[in-house]
Amino acid sequence: MYALGLLARREYSLAELRQRLALRGYADCAGEVVSQLAEQGMVSDLRYGESRVRVRAEQGVGPLRIQMELKTKGVAEDLIHDLLRMHDDAWLERACAARRKRFGAALPDERSERARQARFLQGRGFSFEQIDHAVYSTNPVKNRDL
Repeated sequence: MYALGLLARREYSLAELRQRLALRGYADCAGEVVSQLAEQGMVSDLRYGESRVRVRAEQGVGPLRIQMELKTKGVAEDLIHDLLRMHDDAWLERACAARRKRFGAALPDERSERARQARFLQGRGFSFEQIDHAVYSTNPVKNRDL
């Protein structure tokens, strides 16, 4: 019953649900319960990952950070790559949107400001290519002295 209550509120990864059950005192049967719930389709790493990627991407978080978060929740590495690959075409625009939301529409002219914005995006989990696109997308190549 406790596991169903947890799943009624939000999606969980298999490992995360197993851990929550163990912390609650159900360590001896947590694995079996999670396996049964997975067989019934009530818990799924795929569904959890899709939900988590969508929510975190909408919050302006980049793929590297999302990858790390999913890995800590016990989602398989190959599934993580597949989930992130589904959004490949959107990461560049999401990096630009995160930069615009934080710093405004105008691209930075000064080297120090470009570096500051790049550090912000790096902390959000965007790749160098995505950061480069967001910070320099309309700046001339000659100004790329970061």
